[in-house]
Amino acid sequence: MGDEKQEPGAGSGAAEAYRKAAPYLDAAWSLIGSVGVWTGIGLWLDSRFGTKPWLVVVGSVGGMGLGFYLFFKRLSAADKQARDQKQ
Repeated sequence: MGDEKQEPGAGSGAAEAYRKAAPYLDAAWSLIGSVGVWTGIGLWLDSRFGTKPWLVVVGSVGGMGLGFYLFFKRLSAADKQARDQKQ
């Protein structure tokens, strides 16, 4: 049962797909993380200063702005790296 051997290169297609997708997943997580962190900071500041909902709105919008900036920055870097590898 445990003596089964895989053919050489078996599973390498999935590994290669994950390697190619990694920069795009990183870009998506930077967007999600930025929005989440800055929304959380806005919530915390609102609870501390009693300014509900204004600082959470500012944090969310600021997080979206920063997140989209990081998202497109990482996508352009990934695109440049992919073009350089093809040459």
